[in-house]
Formats: sequence, C-alpha cells, structure tokens
Amino acid sequence: MNTLSKSNSFLSKAREIHAHFSANNSLWLMFAGLALMFIPTLWSLIAGNGLWTDDEHSHGPIILSISLWLLWTRWNETPDLERYKPAPALAWACFLIAGALYIPGRALDIIYFETGAFVWVLTGIVLMSGGVGLLNKLRFPLFFMIFMIPLPNSLVGPITSAMKLAVSAVTVNALSWAGLPVARSGVVIYLGHYQLLVADACAGMRTLFMLEALGILYLNLVHHHSILRNIALPILIIPISFTANVIRVIVLSLITYYWGNAAGQGFLHGFAGMVLFAAGLLMMLGTDSLLRLISRRFHGS
Repeated sequence: MNTLSKSNSFLSKAREIHAHFSANNSLWLMFAGLALMFIPTLWSLIAGNGLWTDDEHSHGPIILSISLWLLWTRWNETPDLERYKPAPALAWACFLIAGALYIPGRALDIIYFETGAFVWVLTGIVLMSGGVGLLNKLRFPLFFMIFMIPLPNSLVGPITSAMKLAVSAVTVNALSWAGLPVARSGVVIYLGHYQLLVADACAGMRTLFMLEALGILYLNLVHHHSILRNIALPILIIPISFTANVIRVIVLSLITYYWGNAAGQGFLHGFAGMVLFAAGLLMMLGTDSLLRLISRRFHGS
C-alpha cells in the first residue's frame, strides 16, 4: 500500500510538472536548445582522448550525474509549482551570459567556457520556469555543477607545481625519519637505487576537488546547523587532501623500494590511489566528528 501510494504521488508530481511545462511550451524549446548545445560538448569531453577520460578530470561526469539527480529530485519534491512566478528578465540575462561563454568557448575550444555556459543556461531555464523562488529551492544542485568545470591550466599549473614540491618534501622527510635511504631533487625522489617522479596526479588537485565536492555534498545532505562545521570542514579539506596525497606517495615509494618498480607502477599503483581516496574520506569524516564535538561543547558553554 505504501509503495502504491508513493508511486501515485510520484506520478501526480510528474503530471504537475508536465502541466506546468505545457502551459509554456517555450520551456520545452529551451530544454531542447540546452541538449543541442551541450551534447557536442559532452561528446568532446568523453569521446576518444576527451578531458573527462583523463584521471585528473574523471570526477566531471560524476559531479554532473549527482547534480542532475539532485536537480530532478528537488524539483520533483517542490510543492505547488504553479505558485512560482517566472522571472524572464533574469532568465534572459543568464542566457546572454551563457551565449557570451559558449560561442567563443566552442569556436576557440575553451572547454571551461563551454561547460560553464551549461550551468548558466540551466539556471536561466529554472528562472524562466519558477523565478527566484524555484531557483532558491534548486540553488545547491546548480552550485554543485561548478565542480565539473575544468580549471584553466594557467591557474592549475602553478598550484600543481607547488603542491608537488610540498608533497615530495614531506614524503622524503617522513621516509628519512623511518631510516630509509632517501633524498630529493625537486619533485624527483631517490629511494635506494630507485628514482620516483612525483607526477601531476600525485599533487592532489583531483583529490582536492573530489573531497571538496563530497564534503560540500555531505554538509548539504545532512543539513548541519553549526556554523563552525559548515565553514571549517570545507577549509580543512585542503590539508586533508594534502595529507592523503602524502600517504599515497609514501605507499608507492615503499612498494617500489621493497617490491620493485614493476609493482609500484602496476596494479598496486591503482590500489594506492584507492588508499588515498579512502584515507581522505575517513579523515574528512573524522574531522567532521571532531568538529561536531567542539561545536557541542562550544554551544553547551
């Protein structure tokens, strides 16, 4: 009976959304335009050697899928869609911004312009459908899509280089403290008779993006009321990500030192990546638990 009731409720809401769109057929045209605009971009991201096939940007389709699921779920959960008034002026402003990003992005192959335009168009459709009221209901899924937008190399490059140097230095200090024969030159670690290059993937930008996105998603889903937790956790994810990458490089260094270069670059290399992500996730949850205790004590005092 409960399952049937939920099914009827879902169908009722779907009919309500369909009726709302049917009242303004231009919304369907906007969704069709969004699909026509973004399908070529999506294809270029996932086909062949597209950016999302690269390890550094493989979080993109995950972020997009989660965002679209949240957008549909929260739109479907929004009561009385008819009471929301469209805001065409704001919607067209979003469409103009999207066009200003998409046209040069597509023509000049600037992928972060193209993907950024998708978020603006979707925001415009929400405003055209239900105005600022509906946008407030759906603001988090739209904000969350920002994490799928690739950052320009001019910004990522210097940060990645600095993080690689820092990860290399901390790793060498840790291995030296453990009594291993280790030295460093830039981002090259000399361990015994092995040389290990700390690559971009070990710098932590992908880990930082994924953990930051997961942390913000986690905070949104659990609905913390503590300002301390909502502000401190996203900030603390930065050192958590750095620590997780240091752990990964240490693990790979030890694997190479004791089992050889083939082991360090084979299956165990991918396993070390899973260890990195699991360690980062556990540290994030542990940090949130600590913040919860601090928040309760502070609130109790």
